[in-house]
Amino acid sequence: MHRRLFTAIALSGAAWLAGCATTRSELPLPPPQVAPPAAGAPASGGQTFVIRSVRDERVFEEKPDDPSTPSLGFGGAAKAGEEVRLRAIGRKRGGFGMAFGDVLLQPGQTVESVVRDNLAAALRGAGHQVLTDPAAAPAGAQLLDVHIKALWSWMNPGFWTITANGRVITEVDVAGRPGSVRVAAEHHDSRLAMTETAWLETITKALEAWRAEAAKQLAP
Repeated sequence: MHRRLFTAIALSGAAWLAGCATTRSELPLPPPQVAPPAAGAPASGGQTFVIRSVRDERVFEEKPDDPSTPSLGFGGAAKAGEEVRLRAIGRKRGGFGMAFGDVLLQPGQTVESVVRDNLAAALRGAGHQVLTDPAAAPAGAQLLDVHIKALWSWMNPGFWTITANGRVITEVDVAGRPGSVRVAAEHHDSRLAMTETAWLETITKALEAWRAEAAKQLAP
């Protein structure tokens, strides 16, 4: 009797998750807050950085086995178009891990604009000046070209809870420096359900961790 009841509860929970997972959500990611410079950070006369370019170089796959690999429903990434891919930040899954709907940024936001805003916030919070126009940059300014390798949220269903995951990986070319600077961060926590709020909180916390790394890696 207890076993049948437990099975019914588990199946009903899986069905509820799957029902929610079949939709495509468009979420408004709040702008990053510029924290005051930490103790020991450069004063207002710190370095000047110019974010010259930010490019989304994530690779989407059709029906990947690993949920951390970007993918899209509703016909797949190949049929989605660049505008949708630039806004995609996650893939919904049902109670047994099957992929269904998508999680997108709201229209007007893209992963490129999000990374640009978060990088600017990280550098300003470290006490530096950030510009977007290379023509206005003073001599000695650091020119940055950012390549987004990952900005993604995903869920791993468990027996009682769901693990919510967020990952941000970038490679930043700094003019005059050899090689690229890799800036990467992840966030993981447990949830009872992956609501829209949970998706937003997960990617927001991953970006917070990425900002801390960006400040350390690019403006030591």
